[in-house]
Amino acid sequence: MHYTIRAYYGGVKQGELKGTFTSTGFTPDAGYNAYMQLGRNKTYTFICFNDKVTPNGSNLDVALANAKDARIGRQQIALTTVDQSINLSSKHVGCRIQTKVMAKKDIPTALTSTIESIGATIPQTVSYDPVTNTYTTTATTTMAPTANNSPASTGLKYYASDFGKDYGYTSQASYLYFLPGMDAANLKLNNLSGTIFWKPFNMNISKLSTTSKLLVANGSYAATIKMKPQYTYLMSDGTTGFFKETTQGGGSKTPIALVIDANQRMAIALKNANGGTSMQWCSINYRNTKTNVHGIFNTRKAFPYTGDLSRDPTSGKDETYNASYTTPAVTGNKVKGQNPDFLACYAAAHYNPGVVYTGSPTLQWYLPSANDWMQMQTVAFWNIGPVTYDNQEGACYYHLFDTAFTQVGENNISGIFFWTSTEQYPSEALTCKISSSFGPDNDWKYNPYGAGNKVRAFVTY
Repeated sequence: MHYTIRAYYGGVKQGELKGTFTSTGFTPDAGYNAYMQLGRNKTYTFICFNDKVTPNGSNLDVALANAKDARIGRQQIALTTVDQSINLSSKHVGCRIQTKVMAKKDIPTALTSTIESIGATIPQTVSYDPVTNTYTTTATTTMAPTANNSPASTGLKYYASDFGKDYGYTSQASYLYFLPGMDAANLKLNNLSGTIFWKPFNMNISKLSTTSKLLVANGSYAATIKMKPQYTYLMSDGTTGFFKETTQGGGSKTPIALVIDANQRMAIALKNANGGTSMQWCSINYRNTKTNVHGIFNTRKAFPYTGDLSRDPTSGKDETYNASYTTPAVTGNKVKGQNPDFLACYAAAHYNPGVVYTGSPTLQWYLPSANDWMQMQTVAFWNIGPVTYDNQEGACYYHLFDTAFTQVGENNISGIFFWTSTEQYPSEALTCKISSSFGPDNDWKYNPYGAGNKVRAFVTY
């Protein structure tokens, strides 16, 4: 690489060399020596710069077009009474900045966006004073919208973020190069779009930095954009809204449930029923009795249950409130939500969110079926894996899903077995658990050796 080398003493140039540096040494240009004759016992300021830098009197000018490749080095070296070799190094004149989208879930597709300036605020040329070691902007320009695309994340799904605990996934754009003195607050990001959290999005960012951030020579910067899912809550007044509208998020509304399917108007309670106490599915009276007209007799098939709907209920609301869904073997109240012999259904039907609901119609909380749990696939960020005879589980970003509940001050949902209303065999009912994997399991409806499972009520609004 071709360089010019200058030596200054007291702000006055004392000598100059020009030549090419290689891996083995320095070759001077024709008419130049490979050395300088300078006074001894003096401290000199040495400046080196490549051909992307333009001398302008005693200063050095750099244009925006050369921001990536222009190099200048400045070192103060004390000379002694003997001849000596000096080592010089140079740094980039320009500075670079990139955008980095980060998330706790994998980013499955490439992202697109453009960056542009806010007005004519981009340094177009700068002048470097080797004596004071300072850059001065001498002209500014406007930056037109410039492509700023970035690829899908490459981290191992689920594991890179510890199942949604950390910001383990990035979509990192290429660097854009500027001159020193550039203020990141004068850049804006437009039409950042792609797919994340299984949904398409499009957004603008009015400033890459909310406060003034002057970029310096040889600086490397990243504007980090942390993406979070936007959950929808059912409020105590019957409306739905986002976290920012809740009292915990700075709003005025009280959330009582998390919306899991807006089309079906289905939501899940924010906390466990019956004060979080574990319970049996039913009393000992029905532990070996088929009590549901509908039932699942083989769990080793893929969710959701799309086969024989005469055996596969579409909603636990029917199992909880429709007497026709209960077999003649039940001699008491066939509405399980009103029959204390069916502890899980009864607890769900009598769930109290802790605040009066003023919306309309009146809510009916119910014990969800296995199919109802499957409606949470998208909002809970799980993916059904390959289905084999022995495996029908899918991986899940359960830490991320937990925030939907904990950010409004309620119970997390991961790592807990919950009863469903789906009966399997006369003695068993299905359970569901969200953790590093999701899949159906089963338990005795009445297990004299265990404490039972918990209940999380669902509701339609």
